[in-house]
Amino acid sequence: MLGQTSSDEAYFKKISQALAEVGAYQPTLVVDKQRLDHNIDQLMSVIDRGFDYRIVAKSLPSLPMLKYIMARTGTHKLMSFHMPFLMHVVESIPKVDILLGKPMPIHSVRLFYQWRKQKNIRFNQSRQLQWLVDNLERLKQYESLAKELRLVFNINLEIDIGLHRGGFECDDVYRQALTLIDKSKSLRLSGLMGYEPHIGKIPVFLGGSEKAFRKVKTDYRAFKYSIVDIMGEEALTNLTFNTGGSSTYPLYTQPDIMNEIATASALVKPTDFDVPSLKHHKNAAFIATPVLKVIDKPEIPMAKKLSKLMHTFGVLPSKSCFIYGGNWLAKPCYPSGSKCSGIFGHSSNQEMYDLPKNCDIKMDDFMFFRPTQSEAVFLQFGEVAVYDDGRIIDWWSVFEPCKLETTSSIKTNNSPE
Repeated sequence: MLGQTSSDEAYFKKISQALAEVGAYQPTLVVDKQRLDHNIDQLMSVIDRGFDYRIVAKSLPSLPMLKYIMARTGTHKLMSFHMPFLMHVVESIPKVDILLGKPMPIHSVRLFYQWRKQKNIRFNQSRQLQWLVDNLERLKQYESLAKELRLVFNINLEIDIGLHRGGFECDDVYRQALTLIDKSKSLRLSGLMGYEPHIGKIPVFLGGSEKAFRKVKTDYRAFKYSIVDIMGEEALTNLTFNTGGSSTYPLYTQPDIMNEIATASALVKPTDFDVPSLKHHKNAAFIATPVLKVIDKPEIPMAKKLSKLMHTFGVLPSKSCFIYGGNWLAKPCYPSGSKCSGIFGHSSNQEMYDLPKNCDIKMDDFMFFRPTQSEAVFLQFGEVAVYDDGRIIDWWSVFEPCKLETTSSIKTNNSPE
């Protein structure tokens, strides 16, 4: 890890002071609003080339945060990955346009419509919802349910453009799916979704990222040609051709094949996204937690003499600390050079960290971490502290962990809308 600069130290001390002023002496997820805005501006420089933008809700699981980004980017489109969160968003943002980011079991889809009917949610599924379907068997399941409910489902087909995580290949089975949709009175093709995070991870000996990106576009084009072959050129009108991700969105220069980009993690840039394509983005999310104890010359339990010898040879650190909580999907970033101690290992209660010899951190000071990802980490802290120019200006709630309603709690009602 590179050494901490004076500007870094001043930055984290300012956040520490802001947290202290509001009494946030517990593990806290902090989002820097100015850095978030900077990252949104970087994203919009690509979106403004002619793409639609869809926010990946799982990566920023906070309704106030999503609303803020929707307002700042001018989009009403979200991608949802979890049925309870889909229900929450549908109930809270009536005009939202949703594309499912992964295929849902048919039983979950049925429960969604039962819930919507019982709650009397004013949400136009025929205009605002696209179900993602990855294979022919699931497509037939969706058609059967749509017929039963006397509805028309919008179907977005998941296509494999190189990731090989599932989805349709451009083959006869895909053409069968298109033909089924074309002839069905209960299904409507709403578009395609091709995810391509593998682009930046292809080694040079296999052609590297440039070759991978060219192939992604070639493959996606072939899927579109199949639509034209079976449904006609006019079928492409108003379809959603979704792609992109946080590490790949900057690659897209014009909406010639794909017309919609989905991303979200790039807006807060956790460590998993420290990649060359996002070098223009800033780290905007941190975990701040109080230091409970500072220990000089920490010792191995039951090994006082051995510990002294290990200190003599520099094997043990000269200073360590115990923090409030720990064991998050995160990496320490302040004080610079801190690392998880090998003496006690990981702990979710009081995790021990080795500190640099010249570190002056004290009890009740704050230690900072960068999340490795946002989607799981954000949900662990209850509320997000919004930091702006030296102050905590707001608290953004996160989606509450919840289980999907079951048939025992929702009255079955298969009547039409």
